[in-house]
Amino acid sequence: MRDRALFDLAIDSKLRGCDLVKIKIGTLVAGPDIRSRSMLIQQKTGRPVQFEITADTRASLLAWLERRGGTIDDFAFPSLPDGHLSTRQICKAGGRVGHGYRIGT
Repeated sequence: MRDRALFDLAIDSKLRGCDLVKIKIGTLVAGPDIRSRSMLIQQKTGRPVQFEITADTRASLLAWLERRGGTIDDFAFPSLPDGHLSTRQICKAGGRVGHGYRIGT
């Protein structure tokens, strides 16, 4: 479930892995709903980037975040109890969810 939500968000946002792993729940939600559009500051460029979140991605994110729980200040895709996924873990998740598609090529 987490991997599917992560993969869907990666496709929609076209963000770098280093930005995906650091997304907080509050960046994705507005009250009880997943935002249809969000924005964050890219780590590499320091510039803001806005991205749309499609209906299918919102559905997978909602399912994941309801299962995951947490507050708006928590990472959306945690690995360790107090940390976020690594970019290496994203590539592994992409291989499982992407059915052979490679992320970042």
